[in-house]
Formats: sequence, C-alpha cells, structure tokens
Amino acid sequence: MMQYVIEPKKLTFNFDLTLERNRVSRYLKTSGQSGIEKYVDRGLELGNQLVESRATYSIGENNQRLIEGHHLPRPLQKAELLAFGISTIGRGLEEKVDELMKEGDYALSNILDSVGSAAVNETADRLGEKVIDYSRDNELNNTRAFSPGSGSSHWKIKHQQLIFDSLNPAEVEVGLTSSFTMVPKKSSSFVIGIGKEVQQANNLYSCEGCTRDDCPYRNTPRKATV
Repeated sequence: MMQYVIEPKKLTFNFDLTLERNRVSRYLKTSGQSGIEKYVDRGLELGNQLVESRATYSIGENNQRLIEGHHLPRPLQKAELLAFGISTIGRGLEEKVDELMKEGDYALSNILDSVGSAAVNETADRLGEKVIDYSRDNELNNTRAFSPGSGSSHWKIKHQQLIFDSLNPAEVEVGLTSSFTMVPKKSSSFVIGIGKEVQQANNLYSCEGCTRDDCPYRNTPRKATV
C-alpha cells in the first residue's frame, strides 16, 4: 500500500502554443520542403484550440518492495520519496491529425503532430516544476525524471504499471494498453526521486545515456545529471 505524502492531485495548465514555435521546429523535418513555414502558424492556431493540457501527480514513500519489485533505476533507489506523474494533452489534437491525414493534407497533419509533441512536453515541464517546488520547499534534492521504456533510462516499459497504480489516471483520461502504451498517444509519465541522499539533477528531462543520437526529441543539457 502506497504511503502518500501528497495524494494524487489533478492539475490543468493553460499556455500559448505560439510561444512554442522553436520547440515545434525541433520535431519538423523541413529539409527540401519549400513553403512549409506557411503551415506552422495554422498548426499553432489549431493546437491552441485542440490541446487540453491535464496532469496528475503524487508523492509517496519509497521502500525496498518498490525498489526490488520494479527494478528502480539506481538513482531512484537512494530516494526517500518518489514523485509519480502523468501528463497529457487529450485526444482532440490526435484525432485532428488523423483527420487531416485522411484528407491528404500531409503538411498540416505533420506540423500539427509536432505541435502536439511540443504541447505534451510543455505540460510535462510544468508538472515537473511542481515536484521541484516541493523538493526546494522541503530542502531536499531531486533526481532527473525517469520514464519506463525510454532509451535514456533502460527501464522496462512494463513498469508503467507502477506509475498508474500510484495515481488516478482516469481523472485525466489516460489509459494503459496491455502492452503498457499510454492512450492518448500524446501523453507522458515519470518517476522522480526526492531525498537528502540523492544527487541533485541539473536538468529534470535529460537524454544522457541514450544511444539514439539522431533522435529529434533528444535533450542533453551540458550539465545534466544521469
């Protein structure tokens, strides 16, 4: 039974996606595609209409059962507390991407999908800030965020179940398939370790340790802690 310090909370976020233009461009492969920029403003406009940014998080006490039963990554094993988080932008944008693809509007569909990636990452950033605030307020350190199935953590995707069991994901309308894939697709999850004995992370979301150097989502800040 999870011993909660903060029981599962639902959060909503509002932000202007036009401020995410630089982030969107990271996900677009525009080489050789003349005039693609004219679609970007439309994609950002649609994104602002369709994104429903929601998240849920909790903080609970770590214990040996969790460490051994879920093969927690080494930095999490030293944590006194574990923060669990799930964030999503809902189904609306994803459905519009599919609709545009069926209509043959591949350029706008591709851009809107990239807008969605930027939006879910912004949602995860804002959720992560809640965990950082808790750590600072209590004079504790925090690890970077670990996501099951990501190449940077080498933590098996089946451990998504731990995160879902520690939250109320139905409140933010996120589900888990039998293969531990989140639905809607534009959703993310994490576990962050908190405590006096953990090494303070310089960046919450780092891809240090992942071998996919060509990944457009790659984020490796110079001082990131693995």
